[in-house]
Amino acid sequence: MSSAPDLLDWLRALISIAFVLLLPLLIIGTSLRGLVTDRDFMVRGFRDNQVAVTTGLDDAQLQRVADAFVAYFQGPPGQIQMQVTAFGQSRPLFNDREVAHMEDVQALIQFFLRMQMIAVAFVVVRLAVAVVFDRSVVPVGRDMLWSTGLMVALVVLVSVLSFLDFDALWTRFHQIAFRNDLWLLDPSRDYLIMLFPEPFWFTATLRMATTVALQTLAIAVVGVVLLLPIPLPFSGSRST
Repeated sequence: MSSAPDLLDWLRALISIAFVLLLPLLIIGTSLRGLVTDRDFMVRGFRDNQVAVTTGLDDAQLQRVADAFVAYFQGPPGQIQMQVTAFGQSRPLFNDREVAHMEDVQALIQFFLRMQMIAVAFVVVRLAVAVVFDRSVVPVGRDMLWSTGLMVALVVLVSVLSFLDFDALWTRFHQIAFRNDLWLLDPSRDYLIMLFPEPFWFTATLRMATTVALQTLAIAVVGVVLLLPIPLPFSGSRST
């Protein structure tokens, strides 16, 4: 007896598992991309947190800073730096420690953006398997619900931890995400912290949680719809 059917079943199962695990990364990557490329969100954050007062940078310079960050997060690996005039004196915006830390931040963000693209590819592969082999979208709907279940658990966990002790959550995130202590900066002199103080990151975290939750809800709705007994052109039945 040929082992080809068993091998095919294993391959389909692996693709299904990968889909369930990668779909949350697609959601997170999409939300992250929307955040780090939103120039207006950064500018509003500067204004809401009175960054012009703490940094000595005027609105025009702060808008240039926002533009620089948006370009940096989407650009090739490298360093971010610019010359500014703060409190009447010309100076580099960041010191060496801040520049090095931003290289780590850029690498982390671009990792998630790459994972977003990989996840898109797996979504396409999973849909192709559903059409060619499953002859039904029911398995896809079921996988979507499993995946959204993971995302709901993650969103609830992050939201609860953020409201209980955002400082502790933020510190733990940095300890996990970075293998050095370059993220330990001084808010009294390091412009990276002055530009993006803790209230900015609290707002950004809530925005991420909200966009992730909305996308998760939309995918859950699609998953439920795919479980409904609706005849499809490519299938003679809705059996799994």
